[in-house]
Amino acid sequence: MTLESVKLGVKQAIQSKALDETREILVKLPESYHGTENRYPVLYMLDANYTPFLANDLFTVEYMRFVRKVPEFIIVGVYNTDRERDMLPVKIKDRGGGGADKFLRFIKKELQPLINENYRTSGYNMLHGASNAGLFGLYALFRNPSLFDNVIAPSPMIGYCPELIHELALKSFKKHSFSNKLYMIYGAEDYSQVTEYVPKFTEMLKENAPEGLRYKVKYIQDEGHVPFTSLYDGLGWIFEKA
Repeated sequence: MTLESVKLGVKQAIQSKALDETREILVKLPESYHGTENRYPVLYMLDANYTPFLANDLFTVEYMRFVRKVPEFIIVGVYNTDRERDMLPVKIKDRGGGGADKFLRFIKKELQPLINENYRTSGYNMLHGASNAGLFGLYALFRNPSLFDNVIAPSPMIGYCPELIHELALKSFKKHSFSNKLYMIYGAEDYSQVTEYVPKFTEMLKENAPEGLRYKVKYIQDEGHVPFTSLYDGLGWIFEKA
C-alpha cells in the first residue's frame, strides 16, 4: 500500500427531491473492483466535508484491508449542506435541526438506490457518523433497522434529545426484528451531551435490547470528543473473527 494508492475517490452530484437540493457524494471503489465481477459491501460515511478526518478514515480502511482485518468495500462519503438540519432529529435552540427524517428518506429512497443501481453492491450496508452524525446513526438504526447492518457512532450527542432516542429505541425493539451491530465509543473528556447520556443509553440497551442487536460501547480515559481510533476500533469489532 502506497500513498498514491489511497485516492479520495470520485465526486458526483445528486438532485434530491427529498431534500429539494443538490447533494454531493464521494465514491471510492475498492482496488479489485475493475478486475473482478465481485459484489461489495458499502460503507456510508457522513460528514465528508471534514476532509482531514475523511482522509484519515480512508487511510484507516485501506490499512485494515491491507492487513486483512476487513474485507474490501465501496465507500460513499456524503457531503453536508446544512449539517445540523440533517443530523438532528429535533430542533435545538441556536442550532436548528429537525430534518433527520428527510435526510433518512434521502438515504433510503435516493442515495442507496443510486449506489445499488450503478455499482456492484452486495446488499450489506454500514453507516459511520460521529458526534451529531452519531446521533443520526442511532436515529436511523431505530427508525429503520433494515437500512444498515452496522452502525458506528463515535461520541453520539444523545443529550440533545435523550427522551426521543430512548422512546424510539424501545418502540423499535417491539416493532422490528434486528440483525444489526452498533458500536459506540467516546472519551472521558467528551461533551456533556455524550458523557452524561451514553451510559444511561447503554443501561437501557442492557435491559431491553433484543438478541439480534449486538452492541459494544468503549470508554477511553484519556480521550475527548470522537476518539482518533473510532473507525479502526469499530470496524475491528464488527469484523472480528470468532
